[in-house]
Amino acid sequence: MKTKHSLRVGGVPEHFNLPWQLAAERDVFSNYGIDLSWTMYAGGTGAMTQAISNGSLDIAVLLTEGFIAAASDGLEASIAKVYIDTPLVWGIYSGAQSSIQEVDTFRNKRIAISRFGSGSHLMSMIHASERHEQIEENQFEIVNSLHGGVNALVQSHADLFYWEKFMTRPHVQSGDVKSVGEFSAPWSSFLIIVGNKVMREKQEAVKRLLEIMNVECITFKQDVHSAIHLSKRFDMTLPEARQWLQHTQWNYNFEVSSVSLENAKSALVSVNKCLPTLELRKLCAPWVLI
Repeated sequence: MKTKHSLRVGGVPEHFNLPWQLAAERDVFSNYGIDLSWTMYAGGTGAMTQAISNGSLDIAVLLTEGFIAAASDGLEASIAKVYIDTPLVWGIYSGAQSSIQEVDTFRNKRIAISRFGSGSHLMSMIHASERHEQIEENQFEIVNSLHGGVNALVQSHADLFYWEKFMTRPHVQSGDVKSVGEFSAPWSSFLIIVGNKVMREKQEAVKRLLEIMNVECITFKQDVHSAIHLSKRFDMTLPEARQWLQHTQWNYNFEVSSVSLENAKSALVSVNKCLPTLELRKLCAPWVLI
């Protein structure tokens, strides 16, 4: 009997990862000798990089900037492919009763973040840097998740919170929080990352898994029912789901833009979250074309 390879994959509980969820629910991997377990990480990139480090996770769908920062900090993992080509649009939020109407300054503002090293942490720092400001560490409030961030704003424990705008939209519509701005960075939003130990021991199975997911993502993008799945699972209206699908592009090959990666690295270097000497090419899997 052919040996099955167990692979533990994780991602945030957001619409980007619905192709993974649907594929796992249909168990499309078994026929290819893969025993896949899919786990949602509400704690985001920081939680997943920690899980890869301690060996409890094999593969993760991570924010590009989160992975580069973690790699610079010693994470032993490789870029297996780009997952989402399009940049992530971060909404910036404050409590509905807050006097803040726009992000005019970060001075004396308390910033909610899911955890240190997360996208909500890094993007607020990068945004501040672009505005020639600096956020001090004591300004950050750790809230663990989207819901933690919303609660922190509602209870006035934080002043600002960065999160993907479509996922946060229901909380704006409910009147709990308000949008005070947006910020988007010039690089692909999500990468698929594999722990180096797994890459050494199960390289063939990992590549096979990624090839399967390329097909799954193409099917999801083209399927007229995908918007319905999104609206049911993520509290989106059908028009919102269709709009989000139209503006989101999954990656279907193994090409990685060096310009995109270098843009993210440069932004992280500017906020002292990445070493200038980090060589991104050396972090790529053997099949990656960069």
